[in-house]
Amino acid sequence: MADRLESKVTPIFGDDVLVSMMVKKSRDGKKKDGLIRVCFLDSARKEIVADVVMSPLTAEAMGNILMGSIKKLDDIMAGKKVDFPKPPVKKQDETTYIG
Repeated sequence: MADRLESKVTPIFGDDVLVSMMVKKSRDGKKKDGLIRVCFLDSARKEIVADVVMSPLTAEAMGNILMGSIKKLDDIMAGKKVDFPKPPVKKQDETTYIG
């Protein structure tokens, strides 16, 4: 697996968000499945720039990550020092001198 994920998607600015929930029953009516839909909007152009459907577990993880990022950004904007995690360093195989 790659050390870093590289995006092949062009970033698009969205200044508003719309969130909805979908609940779907199975054909037998016994099992339910829920999904969260998040639409990012560009209010100047009045159009949806991204539409993402995710599981509740993914939505919860995204909420936690966003809250942590907002807290770090607030600390940076307030002039506090923030420690960013350092990328892991790959260790090369140790070689011994033969001679």
